[in-house]
Amino acid sequence: MNPAANFCADIQLEIIAPALVHIDLALCRAANWVDIRGWVADVDRGKAGAVSSWVWAHFVLSDRPDVCAALGRNNARAYGFAIQLLAREPFPGGGSSVELFMDGAVIARLRFNMPKNDLPPVVFATDEAIKLTRRLYRGSVSGKEVEACDEVVSLPGGVIAPRDGVTGFDNTRIGNYHPDVPRMLSQPGVIGLDIGCGIRDVVFDNLVTQDIYPTPTATLVTRPEQTRLPFPDEVFDLLVLDSVLEHVPDPVAFLAEGRRVLKRGGVIIGDVPFLQPLHLIPHHYFNFTPYGLEVSATKAGLTLEYAKSEAHQRPEFTFEWLLRRTFDMLPPAEVARLRGMPLGDFFDALSHNKHLIAYPDAMLTELAAGYHFRMVKG
Repeated sequence: MNPAANFCADIQLEIIAPALVHIDLALCRAANWVDIRGWVADVDRGKAGAVSSWVWAHFVLSDRPDVCAALGRNNARAYGFAIQLLAREPFPGGGSSVELFMDGAVIARLRFNMPKNDLPPVVFATDEAIKLTRRLYRGSVSGKEVEACDEVVSLPGGVIAPRDGVTGFDNTRIGNYHPDVPRMLSQPGVIGLDIGCGIRDVVFDNLVTQDIYPTPTATLVTRPEQTRLPFPDEVFDLLVLDSVLEHVPDPVAFLAEGRRVLKRGGVIIGDVPFLQPLHLIPHHYFNFTPYGLEVSATKAGLTLEYAKSEAHQRPEFTFEWLLRRTFDMLPPAEVARLRGMPLGDFFDALSHNKHLIAYPDAMLTELAAGYHFRMVKG
């Protein structure tokens, strides 16, 4: 499931506070999902949020160096935001509104109508999967069952989340499962755990789904720094780690913890990056080779049975990702210049000039071929 985004129609922005508020885009990602992005200036960056007539409204602030530079402000007075709006049912035919607030005060109100579309909806975790998660859960500190555990609270529908609050998500990718996952979950008695589930295109009654923010798919939300999985030993037959190991500071310890909650003979299925650009900054710590995977598995007490680049990991994905990020971040005139070069000319120019593209400093870090370093013992 990878729906093309459509612009929302009839956007009206009402600014309440003395501030600059700009909407860059409002995209329909699914029949029940709108992604709104923009920036705010001249209001101190504080505790921010969004309230909508929709059930789910997740708000995330971000740095916007381009806006700071254009307006002559620092990042405490000019910053970006992303709002993800989701509902269990398709978006209503009438209009809807979103209020943006900072430190408890409403600074702007956005009204819009959804365009007609035939996009499929985002799916939410099933009631059975939420019940399974609650039955298996044991507090990572107290070891108590969810009803007796003061570490967590229940979100609407019974999703488990940290008591001290959750972070709004900013995930605009709908991920599918490797065919091996539904094949294994279809076997009688199998129970699985998907760590870092994000937003999925399908859900299962016998799959616990975890992330660090409350996506529609997640049945469990944990804090990013939590290293112990909140489950007893040997309860799962399957552990799914799609694009997860590169985002944990200690992959070996993480795999060892996964081994703890797996039954004897349990399986870990997942993906790791190799020649992928830096992503989810600053929480991208490692890329992997098949040989590094084998070393990591052995250290964690596991056996690596298979490691191969499959159809969704071909080199074309690397080339497309690099060029997409390049074209996304460069000024329009520079993008037009590069797009106008035939592929052979582009390659020849790159071969002779490693300064061909005028990357911003942040992009030099994100897309670097490597990093030079120096370490000092104090």
